[in-house]
Amino acid sequence: MNALLSISRFLLLFIFVGWGSAFGQTRSNPLLISGKITELNSGQGIPFASIAVKGKTTGAQADADGRYELHLRQPADTLLVSALGYQTMQIAVVSSALDISLTPAASVLNEVVVHAGENPAFHILRELHAHRKQNDFRQLDSYDYEAYSQLAITINHLSDQFKQRKPIQAILHALEQKQGRSAPELPVFLSETVSHLYARRHPQLTKEQVQKTNITSLGITDDSFVALFTGAGFNTLNFYQNQVSLFKKEFMSPLAEGGRMAYTYFLADTAQIGQHSCYGIDFDPKNERDLVFRGRMWIDTQTYALVRIEARVGDAANINFINQIDIDQTYELVPDIDHAWLPETTHLTVSVGEVVKNTFGASVDYTTTIRQPVVGIPKPVNFFDTDIALANDRAEFSSEYWKNQRQQAGQSQNFDQTRALLDTVRHLPIVQTYTKIAQFVLNGGYLPLARGLDIGSLFSMWAYNPVEGHRLRLGVQTNNAFSRTWQLAAYGAYGTRDRVWKTGFEVNFIPTRNPLTLVTLKHSYDLEQLGFRTEDLADNSFFRVNSRFGPYPRAFYQRETALTAQRDLGPNFTQTVGVRYRSMHLLFPFSINQDIDTQQPSTLITDLLSKEYFLETRYAPGRLPARRVTSRRIRRRPSETAPIVTFRYTLGTASYQGRAFKGYHKWQLQWDHTLRWGLVGRTQYTVKAGYSPSTIPYPLLQVHLGNQTPFYNRNAFNLMNYAEFVSDRYVSVAVEHKFEGLFTNRLPLIRRWGWRSFVTGTMLWGQLSKANRELIATQDATGKLLPRVHSLHQIPYVEVGYGFENVLKSIRIEAMHRLTYRQNPNVTPFAVKLSFQIGL
Repeated sequence: MNALLSISRFLLLFIFVGWGSAFGQTRSNPLLISGKITELNSGQGIPFASIAVKGKTTGAQADADGRYELHLRQPADTLLVSALGYQTMQIAVVSSALDISLTPAASVLNEVVVHAGENPAFHILRELHAHRKQNDFRQLDSYDYEAYSQLAITINHLSDQFKQRKPIQAILHALEQKQGRSAPELPVFLSETVSHLYARRHPQLTKEQVQKTNITSLGITDDSFVALFTGAGFNTLNFYQNQVSLFKKEFMSPLAEGGRMAYTYFLADTAQIGQHSCYGIDFDPKNERDLVFRGRMWIDTQTYALVRIEARVGDAANINFINQIDIDQTYELVPDIDHAWLPETTHLTVSVGEVVKNTFGASVDYTTTIRQPVVGIPKPVNFFDTDIALANDRAEFSSEYWKNQRQQAGQSQNFDQTRALLDTVRHLPIVQTYTKIAQFVLNGGYLPLARGLDIGSLFSMWAYNPVEGHRLRLGVQTNNAFSRTWQLAAYGAYGTRDRVWKTGFEVNFIPTRNPLTLVTLKHSYDLEQLGFRTEDLADNSFFRVNSRFGPYPRAFYQRETALTAQRDLGPNFTQTVGVRYRSMHLLFPFSINQDIDTQQPSTLITDLLSKEYFLETRYAPGRLPARRVTSRRIRRRPSETAPIVTFRYTLGTASYQGRAFKGYHKWQLQWDHTLRWGLVGRTQYTVKAGYSPSTIPYPLLQVHLGNQTPFYNRNAFNLMNYAEFVSDRYVSVAVEHKFEGLFTNRLPLIRRWGWRSFVTGTMLWGQLSKANRELIATQDATGKLLPRVHSLHQIPYVEVGYGFENVLKSIRIEAMHRLTYRQNPNVTPFAVKLSFQIGL
């Protein structure tokens, strides 16, 4: 079981967790062509001549004597051979040993002015920066092209101990029978995609139409979500930007304006790349632990445009699990258009080490090739209604379709052989059994009960708290096999101490997917606690489970019914409207003053009713929507380069024991943003603001989210007690800066562990109006003191933290200090909090 779980974890790690796109080309056995490149007249070797496969990025360079070795992943028909001062020649490949002679030719390069004592590469880099705007394809008013992409994920480097496991022996035996020899690699994911990508600059919008997909994998039965990430997305890797984003990491580009801080440069030679005479510049990192590259780039001698770049990230970089990343990208001028360079081919390979010791490594291989580029004919803005569109007939194609696509793109034709091997593996009974077990874990602990129906979740079946005692819970939910339009979920829970049944159900209806529209009806009766409601934790599955443990200081039973409708309004806006009814049966003593002048409290209130209508607008420019709708919500993957702004207005009424509070209002605003600083790291901050001019019971106001658990929660005030502070107007700022190894990479001992440092800070300004303060009773009608409620004054609530993440590649440790309101009862001025995260 552990063997197949490890395989499935790895597969999903690269497709879903922080990947953002997929990859693919199958590796074939390497071929070798070698020989010597000489001058035709003298027969002398031509030093450092360039030799490449025509139409592809695969190439090599001769040594000082003109000898070369060209390693190929697939057969080639024609080679291009070039050298400065010689005519470029096309050579037919007739054998693996090829000696080539070149004819001298005049060549005139731009004048390069080098100042005394200056690195000659610096002048070329200055010219590159001066011509950046005219050469960067993102600066074009518009462009579009068709792209063919391949992706392959294979498991390799199986340890001897791993091979002895019975499931692995069964798989290797089946592959050996299929191939007639031992299998050094185990394919787990293959895809081919033909898509059309459109982009415009004003406003900056992109759209990819996925026309055809051919996906085979272990464990994935529905390609509608995976197909979103197998297109030409990685072809837009842009080294002209100061940072290159990979795996949610920001690598400093060797073309960055501040590149000298991180790289040393060397003008290596000049070479002919296709039809372009180029300067070859080597770049090496000053500190290999930083997020930087090593490699060579070729700059056009006429336009100072990037023609080709080979960039590598080695195993010294502070990235988990990855041994090496190789990027080979070539650019070409669009025919008949000056200064319009597009990335013609992109080839990215990733070598992964053992995620679990004594198991296996893996490789990820992605290639995309573009064709039929068009520049300067922008599509209208309303064309970009969604970032990725899937054709309904994407899985319908003839038997020869993909062979023709590979031939046009100059890709390997052995893809079908590898796909046949993968089909052999996934149809093995042992693989199907363990794949189901892995899907159970990755599906949140749900097991298939019947076609289209799952039961679970294992992770929330038991909890313990002093109100419920032992809490037992079981739920069911539908999946895509039931319906892609309707999604249903229900659960029941029981407490052994309170002996109360809790129930809930949710119905999602998806009338349209373009634009995406979601109508949700849900009802629940469950235990909640003031200042720590489960609806505040919707994005954190760990805290949803953990919230059912703990003291429950101000608990209440809540009966809630809500109806919401959510719809995309163009590529940037999401609109939500809804209504909800809540009945709160309070388990803690609560009262309000009936007569504000005399502050005469009423009798204890046990039930509080409310009805709220709300309108929410979410603006997320540049987001990449993940069109997977779950039983809880619509998952979104916003672009981290753009802020996300959410505005919510609420109109409500409330009542208790015959007294009504009519027409109360609440406004809420939230701003989320991430700033990237290259080698200095990244800053993520959130600003929240809220205002309510109405006089209502404090459980209906903003009860700020505290956290009395030992685990860190980014959405909470981690040293604030539950329901400690209440506000009817407030502003909060939460800032976290991750240094990404800026300091730890330079400390001899810590850098070996791969730790990364960070700092955090949270501030909250808030007030409670005089009317709302006077409404809160401090004692009941008998004079008994009630639980105290605090409000903020002129001094803000402040807490700061610092610590290390990536401890043992999965643990975050943060020391936190509470700087204000330390005189409040039962506060925690200092704590060390943990959290768990698995990533790169």
